[in-house]
Amino acid sequence: MNWNPEWSSAVAVALLVAACLVTAGPVAADETATRSDSTPNGTADDETPVQTASETNRTVTEARTATETATTATERQTPTATSSPTETRTRTDDTRFAVSELAASDSLRVGDGLAVTATVTNRGAANGTETLRYSFGGETVATRSVTLEPGESTAVTFEVAFDDVEAALGSVEPGTFVHGVRNESGAGAAARVRVTPDVDLTVESVDAPTEVSHGDAYVVLATVGNPSETAITRRVAYEFAGRTVAERAVTVAGDDDRQVAFEIRLADVERVAGPVRNETTYDHGIAAGDDRDVGAVRVVRSPSADASSLAAESFETVHDVRPGDVYTVELAVRNVDTADFEGQLSYRVDGNVVATEWARVPIGERRTVAFEVEYDAVADAAVPLSSAETEQGVFVGREAVATRPVAVSVPATPEATPRPEPTFTAAETPSPAPTPAGSDAADATNDGPDDCRRGFFTPCGGAAMGETSLTMVGILLSGFGIVYQMYQGRR
Repeated sequence: MNWNPEWSSAVAVALLVAACLVTAGPVAADETATRSDSTPNGTADDETPVQTASETNRTVTEARTATETATTATERQTPTATSSPTETRTRTDDTRFAVSELAASDSLRVGDGLAVTATVTNRGAANGTETLRYSFGGETVATRSVTLEPGESTAVTFEVAFDDVEAALGSVEPGTFVHGVRNESGAGAAARVRVTPDVDLTVESVDAPTEVSHGDAYVVLATVGNPSETAITRRVAYEFAGRTVAERAVTVAGDDDRQVAFEIRLADVERVAGPVRNETTYDHGIAAGDDRDVGAVRVVRSPSADASSLAAESFETVHDVRPGDVYTVELAVRNVDTADFEGQLSYRVDGNVVATEWARVPIGERRTVAFEVEYDAVADAAVPLSSAETEQGVFVGREAVATRPVAVSVPATPEATPRPEPTFTAAETPSPAPTPAGSDAADATNDGPDDCRRGFFTPCGGAAMGETSLTMVGILLSGFGIVYQMYQGRR
């Protein structure tokens, strides 16, 4: 058989193709043989240096060691109060400065300021300084820096103007918001606050005595209304001679009213307004915001109303009070004293004044005192309502003339799902240990088909042939070609 030059060319081409396939190195498993050479920026996969098997094993081992070292260092990292912008901070205790015991009002009138106090404790093992934040509606309104020794606690108070709140949130409309104090990690103590409109309650009516004495307690009843559509809580005060003697915080639903009772003794008045003279007339009444209802009251020399002067001869009332009821309480009394009785009688439920009447009973005579009572008046006075049996009665001052058991029914309302208490939790989460740059550890642990690597002589996931191995293959192929040509030449 003669040597054919075309065979020599064919063998050379075959050897060249084999060498190209061998030296192509690893390619992605899902790439095709016809992949375009239009790689962005003119880069190609075959520009990556090829490692030998021993170099690859050494690289993987070094990467694993570096990863374990980085992980250990991260676990041992001590949390700090500040970090650089490029630093990833991880905390093993995100409440090194713990915030607790939030004290704040549950309502805030538009335009008013508020004070919020919280207890801050350093639970770390070293002195520390942190910046605490007062937040309202998710926005930071004010900050304070606190330095504490290990285990030390302190009370931190934020006094915030409503303008500061609006500067952080924009216009604040009536509604319910979450506010509280946070530490640097975002954890802290939170509560809900109800923002109410900038309106006051109005005084709709007042029932007050026209005569009082130093020996008697007297009751002043007032009905106050809410002109807004949102429930508000405001202060209602009893005033005597222009001085505030007593006041109460009263919550009234939107477009509703409520009865408020003040039980007063002239000793209470004198502690505020100074001496109160007998046979003298003063102004007294109820104030809610700028609205006032004031009348005259005369101070008499001696008590003219004493419960021991009256003997109850009959007491007619209901035994059960239900929503929507309107009922009458009648008490027939006889004056068994040696002086006329003239004074205020009050109808009470569970010790709370519901209604009052003024009565005059001459010596030895019998009189009937009647009270017209609505369920709403009982509900306003006896807060909170309870369906358990309680006591009702007619009193002179704080002394009972007649009493009887009564059960006040609570309106049936759908059971509301209680809202969970608001909390502030840490905003930061520990970051995983970074993988050292240039490490193949990530590829070695990912068996996904998109990351699988192969070579012409290597299995999926195996290491590519090194330069030495490729050189040996080329030499062997070249030697095979020379021997084959010599063999053909001899024939």
